[in-house]
Amino acid sequence: MASPLGFNSKLEPINSGVAWTTTFTSAGSVDDRGAATEVGQAVDTASFGVGPRMHTPAAHAYDDRLTVAITESGDDGSTTFHAGMISGTFTAGPYVGRSFSLSGFELKKAIGDHGFDVYGSATSPVVQTLSLADGIKFERICVLTVSTSPRR
Repeated sequence: MASPLGFNSKLEPINSGVAWTTTFTSAGSVDDRGAATEVGQAVDTASFGVGPRMHTPAAHAYDDRLTVAITESGDDGSTTFHAGMISGTFTAGPYVGRSFSLSGFELKKAIGDHGFDVYGSATSPVVQTLSLADGIKFERICVLTVSTSPRR
């Protein structure tokens, strides 16, 4: 869910009349230095709740870049997926040609088998800030899942 004014401590939009949902998916690869590239697509709903609609439905495609690291904790043996600041460009949709940035995130490893690992935020949603090149900025709450596999 996205909200230009952010969220309160209960993870509710500060102004529910200007909130909307986004569903997105992406695929990419990471090199030996942790530099990742992705391509993805997203579909936004119209804003919902009270007040006038401030956001129209739309579909988008994008390319982005980020830095990735995977670390293991010495204390409890947990593994964490770290994604740094994401920067990209919309390649289709109403924002085509506009650049964007997204704050980074961390996910805990949920399961793994023979090098195929799944990291997720199901127990602790991720709050990200999305900024468009023209100064528009909003927060979004995400339930994220990242799957990794060994390079061939």
